[in-house]
Amino acid sequence: MAKTALTHDQQFMRLCENGFGFVSKAIEQLWENGSPDALKYSVINFYSGVELLLKARLMHEHWSLIVADPNKADIDEFLNGEAQTVGLKQAVHRLKKVAQVTVPPNAINSFEELRKHRNRMVHFYHLIDIEEPDQEKQREAVILEQCRGWFYLRRLLGDDWAEVFAAFQQQVADINMSMKRHREYLGAVYAQIQPELEAARQGGANLAVCSACGFEAHVLDYIGPHEHKCRVCLAKESFLLHDCPNEDCGSKILLPIEECETWACSDCGTSIELSDVLYEYTIEGKADHDDPNQAALCTECSHIPETAGTLDNGETIFCFNCFCWPEKIEYCEWCNEPFTGNAEGTYWSGCERCDGQVGSARDD
Repeated sequence: MAKTALTHDQQFMRLCENGFGFVSKAIEQLWENGSPDALKYSVINFYSGVELLLKARLMHEHWSLIVADPNKADIDEFLNGEAQTVGLKQAVHRLKKVAQVTVPPNAINSFEELRKHRNRMVHFYHLIDIEEPDQEKQREAVILEQCRGWFYLRRLLGDDWAEVFAAFQQQVADINMSMKRHREYLGAVYAQIQPELEAARQGGANLAVCSACGFEAHVLDYIGPHEHKCRVCLAKESFLLHDCPNEDCGSKILLPIEECETWACSDCGTSIELSDVLYEYTIEGKADHDDPNQAALCTECSHIPETAGTLDNGETIFCFNCFCWPEKIEYCEWCNEPFTGNAEGTYWSGCERCDGQVGSARDD
C-alpha cells in the first residue's frame, strides 16, 4: 500500500514532537554515569532539538520557508520529507526578515554556542571522545550550556510563541521540570561564589541578575555599555551602567534594556535622557547639529528615535535600546540615512526608512 503524504499540520506536529523528544533525551543522557558517549550524545541531541523547534516556528509561517533553496521548493518533496531544510542561521534570518519574528540576540548567541559544540562532537576531535580523567568537569560544562539554551528556548516556546506551540505546553512544562537537577547544580555554584560576589560589591561593583540562570551574578565594574559573563552559568550579556546626572545623588544606575524612553535613576528618580546618554558614550552623540554624524537606526530593534552609535573608541558599535553590538554603520545609497548593516544595493531596494529607486519609480 502506498504511503500517504503528511499534511502541513501533521508535518508541523511531527517536527515539534521530534524536537521535544531530542531535548528530553539529551537531559536524560546527561546524567548517565560513567559514559563519555552519554555526554557526547547529550550535546548532539540537545542542539538537534533546539534547531528542529526553531524550524517548526518558521514552518508555521509557511512550509517553503524551511526549504534551504526556496527556488527549488517542491510541495511533494516537502510533504514526503525529502526536502533539504535550513540550518540555525538561515532559520533565524528568515524568521526576522520574512516572518518578522525576532529571536533575541542573547538567545541566538546561546544557540550558536550549542551548534558549535555539536559540530565539534560530530565532525572533529573533542575531549569527551577520549578517556578524560575529569568527566565531572566535562558534565559541568554541558550543564551550563544546556541551562542557558533551555532558558532562552523555554521563554520563546512558553511565552513569546505560546500560541503557535499551544498544543505542546505540557511538553514545555515537563522539560522545565526535568531541568531541576541542572538548576540545583547552578544553585550550588552560586552558593560557592557568594564570598567572591560580596567582595566585589564591597569593592564598589554593581551586581546584576543574569537573564539566563536568574542569579545575581554579573559583576559590573565599569561605567558605560559592556558585555559581561555571568559568574554562575557563564552566559554573556550586555549591560549599561550609567552615573546618575543628579550630582547630589551620585549613584551608578543600571539602565534597563528596551526602555530608553523612560530611563530614570532608581534611587532619586531623576530622568535620564537618551540624547544625554548618546552624548556621554558615542561619537555621534557629541557631534554638532550641523555635523553629518548622527545616531543610526538599529536594524535589530528599529527603535525611533535612532539608538545606535559608535563608542568613543571609534570602532565599536552599540545600540542603546536593545543592547546589541552591530558590526557597522553604513548610509543608505538612496536616502543617505545611517543604519546598522550593509548598504550595498540599497540604491535600488532602499533601507528600512525608504523604498529606494524602485519604490520611487512605483510611486511616480
